[in-house]
Amino acid sequence: MIEVESSTSALKPTESSKFIIDRGPFVPGSQIDVAEFDLDENKIYDWPVVYILANDREAYVGQTTSAARRINQHGANVEKQDFETVNIIYHDEFNASVVTDYEHRLIGLMHADGRYRLTNKNDGMTESSYFSKAEYGAMFEDLWDEMRSMELASRSIADIEESEVFKYSPYKSLTVDQKVGLDAILSAIRSGLEQGKPIVVEGMPGTGKTVLAIYLMKMLKDDPQYRDLNIRIVEPVTSLRETLRKSLKGVDGFGRRDVIAPTDLVKPEMGYSPEKDKSFDIVLVDEAHKLKKRTNLGTQFGNYDRVTEELGLQKGSTQMDWIISQAKLPVFFYDPLQSIGPSCLGMEAMRLALGARLDDPIRLETQMRVKAGRSYLEYIRAILDAKNPNPKTFDTYDLVLHEDFSEFVESFEQDYERNDLCRMVAGYAWEWVSNPKRCKDPKVCDIVIDGIGLKWNRTYDNWVVKGAEDPTIAHEVGCIHSTQGYDLSYAYVIIGDDLVFDSDAETITADKSHYFDRNGKAKAGQEELNQYIKNIYYVLLTRGIFGTHIYAANPAMREYLSKYLPLRPTPTPRP
Repeated sequence: MIEVESSTSALKPTESSKFIIDRGPFVPGSQIDVAEFDLDENKIYDWPVVYILANDREAYVGQTTSAARRINQHGANVEKQDFETVNIIYHDEFNASVVTDYEHRLIGLMHADGRYRLTNKNDGMTESSYFSKAEYGAMFEDLWDEMRSMELASRSIADIEESEVFKYSPYKSLTVDQKVGLDAILSAIRSGLEQGKPIVVEGMPGTGKTVLAIYLMKMLKDDPQYRDLNIRIVEPVTSLRETLRKSLKGVDGFGRRDVIAPTDLVKPEMGYSPEKDKSFDIVLVDEAHKLKKRTNLGTQFGNYDRVTEELGLQKGSTQMDWIISQAKLPVFFYDPLQSIGPSCLGMEAMRLALGARLDDPIRLETQMRVKAGRSYLEYIRAILDAKNPNPKTFDTYDLVLHEDFSEFVESFEQDYERNDLCRMVAGYAWEWVSNPKRCKDPKVCDIVIDGIGLKWNRTYDNWVVKGAEDPTIAHEVGCIHSTQGYDLSYAYVIIGDDLVFDSDAETITADKSHYFDRNGKAKAGQEELNQYIKNIYYVLLTRGIFGTHIYAANPAMREYLSKYLPLRPTPTPRP
């Protein structure tokens, strides 16, 4: 490597420079009329800019080094014939890297904002670094405020970024490892679906498994050579399936039937035909660790067996077997540490179905949810496994252990005031005595600690999202089935007596007598139950984007955790 000294250095963007949003007419079939714009002609012909084509309902966002040339190209494109205005976004200190970054930011935010239905494709949206990116990022907020004043956008960035539509947007910029994974999957598709073999994408919570599945689905739908293929996202988690359907409702080319349940694989309206060897071309399986095997299904045994029989499979077949039998190219997105009960596919069942494909997964490493990064997830896992990790602190993350439950609840209220997606969650250490099907007394609570009573979530269906609109729901305590797969701004986690610390053996084990998920513990041995309940708390403790607050009901567990987590002590009583 050779270093070459330079006599001057590049300058950072200055605060005094201003954005200009110059609006003019967009006339399909005509050349741009520079006289209709206030910008200098040379800036329209030769300067990096971002632009927005729009009408009352739809918009298209792009970037170019020559607005005149690019808008003339759009004018000749039949797909752009319905647009009426062009908005050129100019800044003295724009360069090619900045306008590419701004284009991606605008696409993601404008889609989730909902003011317009975007007609953009999503190919090429990859996260990248450049000089002074942080400074340009701070400047972007000023641009967004000006766009709101011009009615190009409606909501604040903070509000948008808390929405599920934004979090599950197909317009996300991919991380490097997501891009590597995408390229590997596309390579398998291009090699021919008839030769397709199952692909496994493995990642810890928050590494963007769901985002990658949605991004890939959008990219394939936008590509003419794949547009006629039968491609589906299988989402085993009912509540998350509904959230994805609602979040993708406004995306060009998407419909409700693009996101299906495993049992939908035998429905003719989804493309199934018993006459075909395989009815689906590509199936992207999100949360594959939540696929079921024929164990502890409660009232679902009959429907499960009907699907298995329709597919001509043996009675003990798993939902993964269903998918492999029907998809030319199945792609499974999974995390082995998020299997939370006997009915979920464990490693043994996955290995039986996937064989050697499980040994060489595409790995997602970059943490996209938890601001403390991958090291936080590894630290939480080590604590739950009683591995005696070296105590850590996370400067950019609000990690707190509370001694006092009333202070825990008060802290929740303060964070909830500022963040719609702040929630309390807990393990299954309390019975659901307030179940409205059995209890008609509205005063009955499920979780009572130090005289403070709380209720379990009344519904699994889209509980996190519904809480953003209903404060009563937001003040319920969510269980694992209502929160797995979701992001929370702050997670307030209550650890119950279902997980205990044995100070003599220095181990953490499950207490079956304090675990009230009937299907979760039936037929599970002690070692299995230990793993399931640790996995449940691992999932709950990795939901929070900006912070995780913890209260342990058991004093011994609280003392154990205090060795590793910053403690917020019991408030001193006022005299």
